Amino acid sequence: MVRFRRSSPEVRFEMTPLIDVVFLLLTFFIFALVLMVRANVLDVQLPEVGSGPAAEGITVTIAIDRENRLFVDGQAVEEGALVEAVRAKMSESPDARLVIAADQASASGVLIRLADLLGREGLGEFSIIGTEPTPSATTQPE
Repeated sequence: MVRFRRSSPEVRFEMTPLIDVVFLLLTFFIFALVLMVRANVLDVQLPEVGSGPAAEGITVTIAIDRENRLFVDGQAVEEGALVEAVRAKMSESPDARLVIAADQASASGVLIRLADLLGREGLGEFSIIGTEPTPSATTQPE
């Protein structure tokens, strides 16, 4: 009778790969914190919009002019009556898309207040549109 002797290998828990992963994560988070800049201290000048789909189909447009006045489809509206005016226009054509067009010289706080107001009133699905870049501002690869 032949007997086989089986020796079970010793179970080992390798710590080296685990330590490598922990150091990689630590390095990533340190670099992320070092490179993070608070948005409210940046001097931001918004450029012309050169990407994104064009506003097609039926739209209800909320415009903000240089003097921070609000318009719904070309008609001047006070901020308190804005939601009712937008809902009236949206009820005329239910498949219309809501877009906001803010003048470059308008205050950004007005745009933020408007976005917050629309979100609170259940009209939070909107697009912000801009102008196309002028041909002299774009560079074409040669």
